[in-house]
Amino acid sequence: MIPDEKATINVSSLPNAAEFEEQTEHLLAFSSRAGATAALLYISFDKLVSHINDKQNDLALNAISARLLSKARESDIYAHIENMEFANLSIETSHEHIKFLVEKLKDELAKPIQLADGALIKLNAKIGIAKFPDNGKDYRQLLMFAKTAALT
Repeated sequence: MIPDEKATINVSSLPNAAEFEEQTEHLLAFSSRAGATAALLYISFDKLVSHINDKQNDLALNAISARLLSKARESDIYAHIENMEFANLSIETSHEHIKFLVEKLKDELAKPIQLADGALIKLNAKIGIAKFPDNGKDYRQLLMFAKTAALT
């Protein structure tokens, strides 16, 4: 089932940073045993919505969560790290998998978000990619690499 933004998708339905770290370590251990590659995506936004009230901020975060989940495969793990920062962990199924995923996410996240007062805001997603095992052997290494990549 593909989530709809207007449905009751809530940012709290995504794993938090600690849960994501634990899930990532499990998936990386599996990837090592299976000889698979994985990618960690760090997703941030260049425009914070801190200038709007908490209710509006929650609407924006929930809309982003719904949009991320709408592009998820069953094996993907998405998480809300903090503030306007999200992450994804995916097992690579082809050499083009991550490239296509990033393109789909950027397209989906570029759509304006309607707030409760009817205003539309547009957030520009920055996505950094870290590949396991090339860019790091554990969660912290991968996250730091992906964060740095998002900023460049």
